[in-house]
Amino acid sequence: GCGNTKNDVSLWDVSTKERMCHMAPASEISVGVSHELAITACKAGFLPADFATLAHGEEKLVGVLGVLRGTHEIRAIKHMIDLSLPGALPFEGAEVEVHRSGGVVKLEKREDGVYLGGRKLTLFRSVEQTGDKVVGGHELRKEVEKRGNNVPSIVLDHFKKYPALWPEEWKVDEQGHTVYVYFWDDIFRNPADGVLYVRYGYWRDGRVKSDYRWLGDGWRARSPAASRAS
Repeated sequence: GCGNTKNDVSLWDVSTKERMCHMAPASEISVGVSHELAITACKAGFLPADFATLAHGEEKLVGVLGVLRGTHEIRAIKHMIDLSLPGALPFEGAEVEVHRSGGVVKLEKREDGVYLGGRKLTLFRSVEQTGDKVVGGHELRKEVEKRGNNVPSIVLDHFKKYPALWPEEWKVDEQGHTVYVYFWDDIFRNPADGVLYVRYGYWRDGRVKSDYRWLGDGWRARSPAASRAS
């Protein structure tokens, strides 16, 4: 059965293996109920990627079930980030060459975009990287540092942990191509050869991925800088 006797123990007091005896067969869940659930979830803002996450994430569903049965509660996450802390190193052995940001700020998603410390996150492209132009990394670095309002890579690390916060306009450009967003407030060095690198993030398969690039390379329009509005 599915736990109909008064002597049944709580699902939360037994192991996953023992919980199996309390689970209703999938065949007992009607197509109609599943359809109603899908409609209601879509009204609440669920996307296909969210359904896929739940379909393959038993632990997340355990949490949802806990809310329904009164053993868990839902609390909004306060995405507070200490910008004085450097982000993850791009590779083993890398050293932090430059780290400028500081202060504890809130990262939040609003109706019109994502904000960091009350300032909307945007994308910046140098005139020299628009159209078919290509600008060198060292030249671009000088420009973005002079301009300011750059974003540190620890924010990228937070986006990786909470991909739902990644701005929609940062996923693909108007042509549908992947956008590679650079976090210029941190520059890293390879101590073996002195080569400098900057980290970037991009959207892929419902997640935020990250990588790094050496400043000797060229930057095109698909590689803008993460920026904070003035």
